[in-house]
Amino acid sequence: MTSSFTHEATQRFFESRKYFGLDRSQVIFFQQGTIPCISKDRKFIMETPYRVARAPDGNGGVYTVLKFSRLLEDMATRGIKYIDCYGVDNALVRVADPAFLGYFIDKGAAAAAKVVRKAYPQERVGVCVRRGKGGPLAVVEYSELDPSLASAIDQATGRLRFCWSNVCLHMFTLDFLNQVASGLEKDGIFHLAEKKIPSVHGFETGLKLEQFMFDAFTFAPSTALFEVLREEEFAPVKNANGAKADTPDTARMLVLRLHTRWVTTAGGFITHSVSSLICNRCGSIAALLLHGRGPGTNLPWTIIPCTL
Repeated sequence: MTSSFTHEATQRFFESRKYFGLDRSQVIFFQQGTIPCISKDRKFIMETPYRVARAPDGNGGVYTVLKFSRLLEDMATRGIKYIDCYGVDNALVRVADPAFLGYFIDKGAAAAAKVVRKAYPQERVGVCVRRGKGGPLAVVEYSELDPSLASAIDQATGRLRFCWSNVCLHMFTLDFLNQVASGLEKDGIFHLAEKKIPSVHGFETGLKLEQFMFDAFTFAPSTALFEVLREEEFAPVKNANGAKADTPDTARMLVLRLHTRWVTTAGGFITHSVSSLICNRCGSIAALLLHGRGPGTNLPWTIIPCTL
């Protein structure tokens, strides 16, 4: 899913990378919708004298656009039963993780989410909660969680009371996505985000309305949570290089550390500094040839050139 601001650039990028080894027919691009921006006094913001300022409707807009673009029908004709959804700004996503998929199917749930333990009380991530006794599982965004609740400690465990961070790694059944698309259309959930918005008067502070992918959980009869290690599956890119955290450089380092652990676990050694084990052309981890076996052996390794 792209937006009107990123659609063409994303298509060109995939074309230049030969669709990362996939057949062209396997890759479908579709654009999320937009919603008018409003001022703090609840009036439409005008981008020009004749056009209302609009912004993308959030990653939760995926459900509506999947329905109206008839992509859900297309998935059904292809025999697809389960859908893996993830945020593009996480460099450590394990696409179609077989362990996660197997857990999801075994639990017989309509939806599932990978979670990591919250790093500190005020970390800017949503947390998993249950709304009311016996109510549905939901996610409360960090901007909507009272600071006292964000810092609350569970006396029984000594951990944060709300410790499971949502990192936008989800799975759904196709049947459930059809249900959600209709449910959100009828009973839409919107979140307010205060942003600088371009207008006829220059940039002004206003409100954007967004839907989030996790809004679907409140419609699910059952949702399964699957805990994963942060250092293995969560390397967010939220800020430009130069910021303190969550930049392309920090994400690249987390990817390198993981891949280095894979090499050493297999019995190899990294004998000199490398900036990446990722192929610059196709984006996949470079294949390693390890020569020799046995504990403590300094195994020479070679990176196989990518043929794409």
